[in-house]
Amino acid sequence: MIRAMRREDVPAVVALHVRSFPGFFLTFLGPAFLRLLYEGFLEGQDGVALVEDEASAIRGVVAGTLSQAGFYSRLLSRRRWAFAAATLKGLVWRPAIAPRLVRALRRPEEARQASAEACLMSLAVDPSAGRRGLGRALVQAFCRELQARGAPAVCLTTDRDDNDGINRFYARLGFEVSRVVVTPEGRALNEYLLRFGHGSGSG
Repeated sequence: MIRAMRREDVPAVVALHVRSFPGFFLTFLGPAFLRLLYEGFLEGQDGVALVEDEASAIRGVVAGTLSQAGFYSRLLSRRRWAFAAATLKGLVWRPAIAPRLVRALRRPEEARQASAEACLMSLAVDPSAGRRGLGRALVQAFCRELQARGAPAVCLTTDRDDNDGINRFYARLGFEVSRVVVTPEGRALNEYLLRFGHGSGSG
């Protein structure tokens, strides 16, 4: 069953994120940071967060926003110091991440350059769930929710290199590469765009 995420789901969603993305930057920042991020999707009118719930066990989550710039601005204006405290431990252990944290604080500016205002920001499926189409179902449900709220399109970013399976996954759902973004560290990201009503894969 795919349903709207609730506040009481956040601890399970954070644990799912950690299991699904070991070694990734957001995971490295820790559970406190992830909790603040996922709680942010539940605040205001622009967040969209859905979970796949089977027998009260959350096996998948998809989350994003109708307005990237507005979402990040709201998070930072309300919880800037909470995010700073949540990232302090990671910064102490790995000072080299400081430039990435600074860029995270500038996300409202970067979001305005994206191909669409609406954005899919997180998709995680429990590794133990296997290949059962949960990811596809979650993305389709997310797109239907965005369409119901009047969004004309949605974008997302994912690694371009050494990430063939994920890139094929989004291509099969109708997403098309709109541009390639290269971070200062040299990481190449595909930005995908899906315009609704044109093979959106949301049916």
